[in-house]
Amino acid sequence: MLLGLSGLHHDGEVTLEAIAGSDKGDGGVRHGHLLVRLVEAMWDGEPGPLAAAREDLLAAAGADVLVDAVAVSANFHMMTRVADGTGTPLDPGTDEASGEIRDEIEVNDLVSRRHVPTA
Repeated sequence: MLLGLSGLHHDGEVTLEAIAGSDKGDGGVRHGHLLVRLVEAMWDGEPGPLAAAREDLLAAAGADVLVDAVAVSANFHMMTRVADGTGTPLDPGTDEASGEIRDEIEVNDLVSRRHVPTA
């Protein structure tokens, strides 16, 4: 999976377990705890916490990191909406490789879920 493979470029392991189980909550990623906080604030949608998360990441990591983080999030939302809108199912390799993570984060329970395994 792309996010897991991208961690190979930094001589470290990036895992959901590391993010969830780490005392720092950073997943082994530089500024990871601030990135997690930003993503959680984006999902929550409340303006105050979102603004605070943006400001804290900006102060710690700079504008380039903030813009990249928000752009990555926006791109994932865009790709999901395009795939949903066109009825594109997951390819078999992604379906098989992502089954455990989809169960763990309960994405299969979302009302907007369009993909239903055929097997």
